[in-house]
Amino acid sequence: MFICPLFEHGMILRSGDYEWEYFKFGNGPEVLFAWHGFDNDADDFRIFENAFGNRYTIIALNLFYHGKSKPLNDGAALNFNSEDLIIFFKKLLEEIKCERFSMLGFSLGGRIILDLLPKFAERIDRILLLAPDGLVISKWYLFITHTYFGKYLFKRVIKKPNRFFRIARFIRATGLLKEKQYKFALANFDTPEKRRKVYNVWMIFRNILPVYPEIKSVLSRHNIQITIFFGKFDTIIPASFADQFRKKTKAEIRVKELNTGHNLMKASLAGEYVQWLDEG
Repeated sequence: MFICPLFEHGMILRSGDYEWEYFKFGNGPEVLFAWHGFDNDADDFRIFENAFGNRYTIIALNLFYHGKSKPLNDGAALNFNSEDLIIFFKKLLEEIKCERFSMLGFSLGGRIILDLLPKFAERIDRILLLAPDGLVISKWYLFITHTYFGKYLFKRVIKKPNRFFRIARFIRATGLLKEKQYKFALANFDTPEKRRKVYNVWMIFRNILPVYPEIKSVLSRHNIQITIFFGKFDTIIPASFADQFRKKTKAEIRVKELNTGHNLMKASLAGEYVQWLDEG
């Protein structure tokens, strides 16, 4: 393991064939690990420093292909899995000398947390999820990231997206694809750089999937407070997904809807999250 400073509060931790960038905000006595979503950044959690900083020391991590986090070779990019994630997180806990902690995750970051949950449940106090990915795994996502033909089609779309745009317009016209979902897709596919980022991120994290029988087992044995926030107008990850989580885990969770869309990474919402802390 190699660790070195980058700039104020920024650090790089090397674990196997991967490098992870993380930042530290706040100076509270408890530790809160924060995982962002696709096309966000660990530094985005700085907006919560005023709200959380007195209670928590926030360790915000950059996912691969965001900031300076990256696989070090093509093989590492193709083969990243839960075991690699666990090894890294154990090293990080050792590095910062952390025994107990809470976790905050937005969108894709929520799926990271759900994957880690069974392995570290005995050390977790609270989990706060913001429109988390992983409550329901799309069959389309599994198809394009886990099957030979799906991966072939995915690469074709990345290189030649015009057919994708035509299909998306057709599905929108049928009403099966909502306007906000259509605009979300276009916004992430309108340049070659964005399309490559989508491909790289979706592929490297394709094996990071929650194992719900394990989650159910550990939540029955450990008293972990879980709160999930959703945007009332979110068409990507709607509040109805919470019912799937309850059904799979039989867990007691708190669910709150806010008057916004998918983006819950807003300073204006920090008060809602602080209330979550106070209620706990």
